[in-house]
Amino acid sequence: MSLLQSAAPAWRRLLDHPLFLGTLLLLPVVWLLVPVPIDETRYLAVAWEMRQTGEFLVPHLNGDTYAHKPPFLFWMINAGWLVTGVHAWTGRAMTLLCSIASLLLLQRLTLRMGGSQTAARNAMWILLGAIYFAAFANAIMFDVPLTTCVLLAVHGLLDLAVGRTRRGIVLAGVATGLGILVKGPVMLLFVAIVALGAPWWSDRLAGRRARYFGAFALAFLLGAAIALAWAIPAALHGGPEYARAIFLNQTFDRIEGVVGASTHSRPWWWYGVVFPAMLLPWPLVIRGRWRELRALLPEPALRLALVWVVPTFLAFSFIGGKQPHYLLPAIPGVALGLAFALDRGALRVRSGLFALLLVAFGFVFAAAPYFAATRERLAYVGDATPAWGFVLAGLGVLLLVFARRARTPALPALAMITVALLIKLAVVEGPGQRYDMSAIGERIAQAQQRGQAVVHLGWHHGVYEFAGRLTQPLPVLMEAKELDAWAQRNPDGLVVSFYRRFRFRATPVFSQPFRGGEMSIWNVREALASGIDPAVAHTRDPAEDFSDD
Repeated sequence: MSLLQSAAPAWRRLLDHPLFLGTLLLLPVVWLLVPVPIDETRYLAVAWEMRQTGEFLVPHLNGDTYAHKPPFLFWMINAGWLVTGVHAWTGRAMTLLCSIASLLLLQRLTLRMGGSQTAARNAMWILLGAIYFAAFANAIMFDVPLTTCVLLAVHGLLDLAVGRTRRGIVLAGVATGLGILVKGPVMLLFVAIVALGAPWWSDRLAGRRARYFGAFALAFLLGAAIALAWAIPAALHGGPEYARAIFLNQTFDRIEGVVGASTHSRPWWWYGVVFPAMLLPWPLVIRGRWRELRALLPEPALRLALVWVVPTFLAFSFIGGKQPHYLLPAIPGVALGLAFALDRGALRVRSGLFALLLVAFGFVFAAAPYFAATRERLAYVGDATPAWGFVLAGLGVLLLVFARRARTPALPALAMITVALLIKLAVVEGPGQRYDMSAIGERIAQAQQRGQAVVHLGWHHGVYEFAGRLTQPLPVLMEAKELDAWAQRNPDGLVVSFYRRFRFRATPVFSQPFRGGEMSIWNVREALASGIDPAVAHTRDPAEDFSDD
């Protein structure tokens, strides 16, 4: 097979490469999709405010310090804007570059662990095809560059294990520092788990353990020094509350136990349900026997994969705060292990079941808009055309036709990347204004520019700032009873909200669909005169659960 591949023309080898085909399918979302509320619009707003104010040390959102995340992603976006100008797609392009780097780092790691070229390509296909990687690879999210930093740190740990001490310290230390600047101290957990397991996954540490752990301690200190080089000046500049938030609150709020309340608190078993779904289609596609897998346990690559994934999974399971994307940096470990097991013949690819389920999912998706009319939770697909579902079903049929010939991960991976692309286009771009903040953002910007006061009822999460290129904060009132006093000071002002419990009976001056509901602008005097619709006055809005993650 390798002789045939080497004899193939260069253009054919390029077309067959996972990086080329995967990037080709991931690229359309970069340009075609509007920034998705709430997360992408919020992170673009922070980056925009950083550019507007010139304050690059301490991030801000709506004029206040933003302590929920370190600044590295916002720095990346601003660096991209220096090249492309200010565009939403620049942020997605930067994270896609991180995803490409992750794929290349995984390919190189597979080869360094003794894998064949086929195993290295399969590892890339498996990572590309995992639905959560495919969905987030081009999204403006912190976990994408964090995954790149984790992979880079694992390369550094491998250098330490094989005796390349100086390079290992620098690589692991710099990657750890950058990872902390991307998403905080959680980076230390990923690196420490793999590092402490080295005596089990590496066969090169005999008689060298003390030197290895000493070098890892130096890399750890280097990473901490890089992070503190930002954190200490930022804490001094941002003030005591900001310092407390970045050093304490944003870590301990998430690691509170299952019993205590924490951000995104969920039960300990939750990842056991969610993580297999994040890895689709591979739980449906890859088959094997435990006896054959057990025979591979002495393989260093498989041991590295197990150390990378299993303790990480357990650690996050017993941390109170849980979100699916927290485990994104563990997926390359899964890809590494599965690729090695496939290469050694302990696992096999069978795509038939996945193809059948994809056909069924396509027909369900095509029918979803009809059910959305009577089910509020499906409102976000209410405007999608059924044609998208039929395309998904057709994709499943194609995969079914070629399933018997396909014994590599390439076809199911390409199918799943295409599924992620089509769903994003169907749910986000298809309904148009439901996720596009540009029209209402421009209205708010125009009002501010002409000196008309604008206030928002309920925390707005920064959804308007980048879309309207706002140059001043949008004030917030958390309760409707505060609006009377504000209206007395600003009788010609405007009030904005997307919360159902703040739906005034007056006719809005502007209104548009927003996710599963609606956002509107009212003249404040007309809004107060009409009052809030009593039918929705005590509604609990899903937007109240949106929080920084």
